[in-house]
Amino acid sequence: MKGQASVEFLLIFGMLAVIFAIAVSYYLNYSLSSNAFLSEDTYQSICLQVETEIDCALSAGPYYERDFYLEQGPYNVSISGYDISVAYSGGTVSCRTVVNASKGLSIGKNTIIYNEMGFYFI
Repeated sequence: MKGQASVEFLLIFGMLAVIFAIAVSYYLNYSLSSNAFLSEDTYQSICLQVETEIDCALSAGPYYERDFYLEQGPYNVSISGYDISVAYSGGTVSCRTVVNASKGLSIGKNTIIYNEMGFYFI
């Protein structure tokens, strides 16, 4: 009788351990995918910030100069042709603009200048 009780205990404990392992693996998978989604959303907002700065310069007209700041983080922002790209460790996010320019923007302070000669980023 004592042997049967210990076998039943081990079987129940084993089944609970399997259920626990499955639940933990689903939780970790969900957590990692939600963090990736949040990261992509953050980098998309950085891309839209640069696009908004360019749109503001266009709507203000020539003789426009403004400083804007990109938040700290492990990413690179570049403008190539009509595309704005934000590259980070999880991939790349891009958006389109109406200005044809080529420049790598820096983290922190950037200056956009729009005059009769065209668009410039410093």
